[in-house]
Amino acid sequence: MSEPRAPATDETGIRQTDAIEEASDPLKPKIAVTLAIVVVIAGMLAVLQTQAGANESTTARETTRTAVRAMSANVATSTLLGVRSEIKAEHDFLQYRRPLDAGAPSLAAAAGLTEQPGTLSKDLQAAQRLPTKQLLSELGPLQLEAEHQVLKQQALATTRVTWNTRSTQYTTVLAVLAAALFLIGFGLVVEGSVRRVTYGLGLAIAAFVVVWGAWIYHLPIPSTPDNAITAAAQGAVLTSDGDYRGGVAAYDRAIAAHEDFATAYTGRARARLLAANPDYPLTRAFTDPRGSATAAAVADANRALELGGRRDLLGEGLLALVGFYRGDYPEAVRDADAAIEINPGVPDVWLLKSAAQLALGQDAAADASLTKALRLLDGSDPSQRTRLLAASYLSYLAAVANNSPARAPQARRLSTRVVATETAFTLGRKLPGALPATGRIQVDDLRFTNGRLSLVIRWQGLPTGTALGAIAYERPVANGTWTQPPDLALFATIGSNGKRRISVPLSRVCEPTAVRADVYLDGAPALSTVGPGVSSTC
Repeated sequence: MSEPRAPATDETGIRQTDAIEEASDPLKPKIAVTLAIVVVIAGMLAVLQTQAGANESTTARETTRTAVRAMSANVATSTLLGVRSEIKAEHDFLQYRRPLDAGAPSLAAAAGLTEQPGTLSKDLQAAQRLPTKQLLSELGPLQLEAEHQVLKQQALATTRVTWNTRSTQYTTVLAVLAAALFLIGFGLVVEGSVRRVTYGLGLAIAAFVVVWGAWIYHLPIPSTPDNAITAAAQGAVLTSDGDYRGGVAAYDRAIAAHEDFATAYTGRARARLLAANPDYPLTRAFTDPRGSATAAAVADANRALELGGRRDLLGEGLLALVGFYRGDYPEAVRDADAAIEINPGVPDVWLLKSAAQLALGQDAAADASLTKALRLLDGSDPSQRTRLLAASYLSYLAAVANNSPARAPQARRLSTRVVATETAFTLGRKLPGALPATGRIQVDDLRFTNGRLSLVIRWQGLPTGTALGAIAYERPVANGTWTQPPDLALFATIGSNGKRRISVPLSRVCEPTAVRADVYLDGAPALSTVGPGVSSTC
């Protein structure tokens, strides 16, 4: 009897078996080829993900170095600005100080401090030796460098974020591609209709991933040319120095160099707005709410917000300010809310929102917004910044009272609250909030003439320790709204009888057509008086 023959195991037999399997299911070799292709694609995506991560790290290091340079330049600039203020104060003091021998010749002579007639005052000689010109020559380039580094840091930060986002996207693509690989490979171990389903699903996902990866690869990486950054830095410095038209021209160059430079649009919007309302930084006077320059500023702010994904606090704040002074209070509230969503810790925006809510008759909401702003200032010290905030809010309330007379009583109520808070804040003590039981106060000779605001405050019989708050307003346009300049406020402790004569030089483009003084005692309104100004210059 013959033994059974063993199955063929040679190479020819294997090929015959594979051929039989391929003939019975032609999908199997296609799955194998697809797997190889998908693996190659995965490798390419991994390389792209690694490159994106490396570029993000490189940009992050450059951003850090630029931030350090920006910090150093800003510290140096702040130091020089402080020195300039000190030198200016010393220069003014030395030039206008009374001669040492005036009024007490024997005392001055005894001290050996008298000067020979006809000789140049030693004080004036000292004033002329102060290094003002040298300081200014060094300050300008340093300010430009500081601004340039800040803008470069912002541009690099945007590039870094984009590289980081791309790296994360590639990681997600690879994770989805892994699922496609599993489904395609699973088709090799199953048969029948299940094989076709898993292969088809995996192939569809792989095709989607290829398209997704190609789309990510072709997304632009933001990069701001250095000449655009330099021009924008020049625009910022010129605007800061009060050369608003020069600032607009510089920002024009920045936008010409990079038409999608959001920061340049925001800067140009601010420069245009200040060019149309040149006294605003000094007096909070908004004299051109509907002019063409203001309209162009609004267009620039909207363009900046469009380019920046509606994440520009300055742009939203500018739109809220223009909306408020145009009387579009709902729009002002909406734009203020958009700015608050970006950064809720800016008291300026809460104050503007409060005034707009007051104009809309939303008294409780206006009080709440004001309270929020005051809480943000809690713990800070009296400063130019806090005075500026109070002046801005008082100017907003004056605009509400002027444009909506029915809201004037509520505007005066909030004005009293703010002045009482600021007086207590400045004097460092709580106030009764009611007028003193005895005494009286009056304002005489209030006027603006020859470039100076003048008035005399007299009081009789006031209790010792009475808190005085005197707030002066200007009317830059005839029959227009009042505005409260930050530098026209007096806070003092008085009592008994006395007087204070005040004469302040005012340099304005739009000179006051009328002036007003509101006087508060112990946080309560005591009087309000109006004086004449000059013919309208705007």
